Amino acid sequence: MKISKSLIALLSVLVLSSVLSARGNMNPSTFQDFDLDNDGTISEQEFDARRVANMTKRAEEGMPMRNVGNAPLFSDLDTNNDGKIDSVEYSKGKAMQMQNKGKNKGQGKNYKN
Repeated sequence: MKISKSLIALLSVLVLSSVLSARGNMNPSTFQDFDLDNDGTISEQEFDARRVANMTKRAEEGMPMRNVGNAPLFSDLDTNNDGKIDSVEYSKGKAMQMQNKGKNKGQGKNYKN
């Protein structure tokens, strides 16, 4: 039986939503949170599934979605363009995100003065 990538992504989101609900917290995501299959890398599918689960959880809790437009894209973190994010790329991306935190507060990436 062949399972589509969309179905796998949807199932990943549902599982992550359950895990996040059970945890009851919204601490910043770690590399391990994104690496759903524990293979040491984050695929674009895993990245998207985790991001959707995080946003769904925040929405269910009525939490604001501030700066969601400033969140890095998969391609921003996959700096060597190999189709996956390793722990070094992830750490560099998080460091850059923290460095830029507060800049353009509340504005999306396409905001222009």
